[in-house]
Amino acid sequence: MPEMKPVLSQFPLTRWPLLLAAGSLLMMFGAWGFQYIGHYDPCALCFDQRHIHMVVIGFGFAVGLALMFQPELARFTPWALFLMGTVLLYSAGFASWHAGIENGWWAGPATCTAAGGGSISASDIMAALNGERPVVLCDQAAWRMFGISMAGYNAIISAGMAAVAAWVGYRGLKT
Repeated sequence: MPEMKPVLSQFPLTRWPLLLAAGSLLMMFGAWGFQYIGHYDPCALCFDQRHIHMVVIGFGFAVGLALMFQPELARFTPWALFLMGTVLLYSAGFASWHAGIENGWWAGPATCTAAGGGSISASDIMAALNGERPVVLCDQAAWRMFGISMAGYNAIISAGMAAVAAWVGYRGLKT
């Protein structure tokens, strides 16, 4: 019987930036699916979380392509993974903060919560009434599964991806 290799060592170190970028891209596809297919409009904090994943996607694909065309750059791969892990850890923290706002554990920004309402103007209200664009508050979860909102799942998945990036980067430094 052939020896089984651990999942994290199935791919060469130089492919991990692409894999992490693909993970963030799948997160974006999920968010877009909820928005455009499920009609769950995102709030301002949801858009901010998407921007963080776009950084991971752009950086991961740039590093992955650079490694394909310049293999001698492979010695920098662990450091790129640590950087991607740091951005993903920030994503997990930001998403946790948003999930905490949705659960009422702490106050959110006054510009997008029911308590604040600071940035909602008369033209925003009229646009929402005309069906042109929704006013989505950051302290109200649009969707939950098992009591966890989309922001909560983003936090969990981003933390997992950050841990994978750190572990693979650490293993890459040892080899």
